[in-house]
Amino acid sequence: MMGTADVDRFSYRFRRSFEDGGHVDACVELSGLRWLYVSTSTALAGIRRLVAGVLADMDSVFGRL
Repeated sequence: MMGTADVDRFSYRFRRSFEDGGHVDACVELSGLRWLYVSTSTALAGIRRLVAGVLADMDSVFGRL
């Protein structure tokens, strides 16, 4: 099972999205994952949960990466 340390090894990038009215956080290494929210701290928490879920799914399908 993937833990917090696994999520911490990834890089995250923030940007302000004026057209969406929030902050977009993306995982650099998993470029298809994006999270939109009103505040940067909430966006970071959201993308980290999303990355953790994707890693857990990958772990269950492919085994420990």
